[in-house]
Amino acid sequence: MPETLSGHIQTVAYGGDGITHHDNNTVFIPNTIAGEDIRYRITDKKRGVMRGKLDEISKPSPQRVSPPCAVSETCGGCALQHMHLSAQADLKTSWVLDAFKPFISDNTEFTPLQPHHSGFAGRRRVRWFVQNGKLGFRKRFSHDLTHTHHCNALSKGLDRLRHTLEALSIPASIQSIRATQLHNGTHIILESDQTCPDDFTVPHNPHQQWWWRKLDSPSIKALLKPTQTLFDRIALPDNQHIDIEIGANDFVQGHQQGNQMLIQQIIAWSQGSQRIVDLFSGCGNLSLPLAQALGAQVQGAELNPASVKAANSNAKRLKLDAHYQTMDLFGSFDLESFIGADTLILDPPRKGAKRICQHIRQLFPKQIIMVNCDLAAAKRDAKALFDAGFTLKALRPLDLFPYTGHVETLSLWVS
Repeated sequence: MPETLSGHIQTVAYGGDGITHHDNNTVFIPNTIAGEDIRYRITDKKRGVMRGKLDEISKPSPQRVSPPCAVSETCGGCALQHMHLSAQADLKTSWVLDAFKPFISDNTEFTPLQPHHSGFAGRRRVRWFVQNGKLGFRKRFSHDLTHTHHCNALSKGLDRLRHTLEALSIPASIQSIRATQLHNGTHIILESDQTCPDDFTVPHNPHQQWWWRKLDSPSIKALLKPTQTLFDRIALPDNQHIDIEIGANDFVQGHQQGNQMLIQQIIAWSQGSQRIVDLFSGCGNLSLPLAQALGAQVQGAELNPASVKAANSNAKRLKLDAHYQTMDLFGSFDLESFIGADTLILDPPRKGAKRICQHIRQLFPKQIIMVNCDLAAAKRDAKALFDAGFTLKALRPLDLFPYTGHVETLSLWVS
């Protein structure tokens, strides 16, 4: 058995692990808080980085709480459940401030993260793995599953759905199940390494659309026809709303309340804009509400053809002046249709928008709104905008991943 060591947690790194040191090596310890004295064991060392397992807390932080989830120490999903909600908000705020520190001036408007006050984190997207008829999540740094009768991270609707699924006779070939809960129903995708049996049936529920996906294929098969149209309802100013159709394979932000806050902030920052460019547009989650609320013209681009088709379909149904095209925004692309926007929205995946930021001087936007889900990519892209002559006017962290070691960052840049 590895030697038991003593350590002091100096800080909590992005991702949620506490940091201590042993023999001049950095050691990452899950489920710890800055300022705590602990006893731990080294469990792994890769590429000069050590990982340890917490054995005992000699001096606990006053911000330590009992995790609401029974499997929080083993499940790989929620790294911060042992921390008070206000401490989680402060920690994530500090991560964003640290990443954007080189670009913040006295004139930068900063909105700190506010803690969640709900017992449920409210996540509406999930992927469960299946083992012996039970649904669960991967354990930390493992392919083994952990199972619980209640998941504090999910919406109540998805948590109930898991019990419904487990009560069914799930075929042994099903390896995982994805679900996305929307305003008028839920997409449920059964994932297998085999094709769907011809005689396979699922329960009929007016609020559920079932699908089958073979894991080596991007396409999915509808298990109920005619397929139901499911949509996300987004509130707009003046008691209006907009319904955006979301397909089973379309991306939607995992936290509905957080997505609503994100859109409200973008609308506020975009006031007066009549021409909006939306790059990494998905199915129009950010720009279609702008087109509706501001009466703006939208040009968008996205790598995923299915999302582009959905965005154009939504725009046509809603009678909005919004047009989207399929484009590889990580490679070479034609800039001409995106030049001179009043507002340029960048909402890239985790690896960021490096290619676009390299060409930002050629696009001449009046302002840029950047949405980042990865702080390392955010810092790199922010430096590119700063070096191109843009000024950070406003910065706001949003907690779209409650209880986890991740934070969404929303920034406004002006020329």
